[in-house]
Amino acid sequence: MKSALYLIAASTLFFSTAEAGNYCDSTKTKKIHIGNDEGFKHWQGLDIGFSGWLTRDNSIDLPEAWRDMEIDNARSFAFAWNMHQHNFHLYKNYINVGTGLGLEWNSYAFRENITLGINTPRLTATLDSINYAKNKLRTCFVNVPVMLDFNTSEDEDRAFHLSAGVKFGYNVFRNRQVQKFYENDGDDKEKRVIKDDYYVNPFRYSLMARVGYGDYTLFADYALSEMFRSAKGPQVTPFTVGLHIAL
Repeated sequence: MKSALYLIAASTLFFSTAEAGNYCDSTKTKKIHIGNDEGFKHWQGLDIGFSGWLTRDNSIDLPEAWRDMEIDNARSFAFAWNMHQHNFHLYKNYINVGTGLGLEWNSYAFRENITLGINTPRLTATLDSINYAKNKLRTCFVNVPVMLDFNTSEDEDRAFHLSAGVKFGYNVFRNRQVQKFYENDGDDKEKRVIKDDYYVNPFRYSLMARVGYGDYTLFADYALSEMFRSAKGPQVTPFTVGLHIAL
């Protein structure tokens, strides 16, 4: 009888210890999952917004010498595909340092019917007799951000988030002026693409800020570097504002 009781007690102790060990293992696994790099990528995805230029006086009105190059901010668009983001956790997912890689396209629509000069000592703009339906300068930059990210929850879908930092860009492709117009009393639609660097500064560094909830984020970028190379074009700095959609 005593032998049977000892056997029952030993069996109970063995299975209790095994279950406790499994519970501890699952708890450890859960803790590791909380600290991984999944989610909380409020930069990765698509940026859709408006582009513009500001003078040193923070005005959209250019000096008289460059007045023909003023742009229409309502028709100047920005689109970015932020294809990758990586986070370094300072405190779980509440505070992160993030970086990544993306492509940004900017389209600046001119108010006047101008054509930019190519192979000239400095940027020039010539008024045309053609009434352009579209007349834009388009650029493309490869971007690498460095940002500090704050989140109010460990659940990405229920977290308010705030990010701030800097973004470094390189003008990787040739810039182009795209013009669309109609001929023969509007019967024939023509498109002209003129490629040149247009003295656009090849390097860009900008301040960036983002705020939002869940998958939707408002963003604003303001460049600290000028749009054009020194003494080659108007002294303006580009900015972009818009909506980010996570993917």
